[in-house]
Amino acid sequence: MNEILELQTGQVAFISSLMAGFSLTIAVQIIRMRMPSKLSTCCFLLFTISALLFLVALYIDVALSLKTSGILTAHSNSTEINAISQAALDKITFLRNIGTSAATAAFFLFVISISLISWIESKVSGIAISIIGIIVIATLLSVRYLITNLTLL
Repeated sequence: MNEILELQTGQVAFISSLMAGFSLTIAVQIIRMRMPSKLSTCCFLLFTISALLFLVALYIDVALSLKTSGILTAHSNSTEINAISQAALDKITFLRNIGTSAATAAFFLFVISISLISWIESKVSGIAISIIGIIVIATLLSVRYLITNLTLL
């Protein structure tokens, strides 16, 4: 049941749409710079893959939201909502896990891409931003581990 309530907030869809836009904007700017190098090509690919993964997460979240909102609107009685089969909830959980995994992978690629693109500016900025990027990725991995292993009851 929590899966349906989480879908109603639309947080994954909102963040994924923003991040996909940021990733695509940066990818287009890399093309516009016309700096033919392996590093700019790599950054372009990473930002584009990141945008596509964010769009996967966005699509899954929006499609599930639309599907479940129809159920919730048609069955406003809370006992009918609680009667949603466990099999349906398991499918929703499975699909949300795909979307969340896509968004998480995209977010990590986004951070890595930012670290790499800083090398285009200069060696000093590349080193500085790469160090910060490593700290951010380590923090994200630690927080993800803690959230994954969080027990609420």
